[in-house]
Amino acid sequence: MKKRILTLSLFCLPIVSLFSQNLAGKRIINGNFSMNSTNISTQGNSLSSSVKTSNFTLNATFLTGKVRENNTYTAYGFEVNANSRTTPQLIGSSVLNISSSSYSIGPAIQFGKFVKVFDQFYYAPNSTFSVSGTFGSSETSNASGASLSTGGFGARANISPLNFIYQVNNNILLSMNLGAAGLSYSYSKSSSDNLNMTTNNLSVYGSVTNFSGIGAYYLF
Repeated sequence: MKKRILTLSLFCLPIVSLFSQNLAGKRIINGNFSMNSTNISTQGNSLSSSVKTSNFTLNATFLTGKVRENNTYTAYGFEVNANSRTTPQLIGSSVLNISSSSYSIGPAIQFGKFVKVFDQFYYAPNSTFSVSGTFGSSETSNASGASLSTGGFGARANISPLNFIYQVNNNILLSMNLGAAGLSYSYSKSSSDNLNMTTNNLSVYGSVTNFSGIGAYYLF
């Protein structure tokens, strides 16, 4: 069995002003990117099938706005998500690999505030709301015609009340997010020539950790 796990997280680029100055009136660009990939392969003998389990997820968000006089901001943009997975499934006496892929894209909006705690250090809570359309497909290996097309939509609300920023120099700030809470809903319908299936998923989540995410802010 071969196992490889790769996790890459990067939250980057809200843009604000000059070192130790008020952020009001400055433009911000807020982008984030995260990726997760897992692959497990098991090679069977001559009497059994080779089994593969894999999962790849990519998330990206781009937002832009302007800081108001009271150091609050509203940023508008879009969110993109992609997922590809392969999972083994026992059908009769055979183990088949089920492969699926899905993509979603839609508008997003973020509300936030910069609260200066002391020189070079900010408390910066924010909340993000997004809606998206989803499309994708799935198929079964070694099974003729066993394929499904998928379409749907989703909505998400995420609140980060424990987000802190440290101003390293005139142009760079680093942030750490110590917790988040949110609500998400998704609906999808999968269909083929002889099958229709609908899925509704409602999730409520919340966490407080000593490390949830690190971000980088560039100032100008």
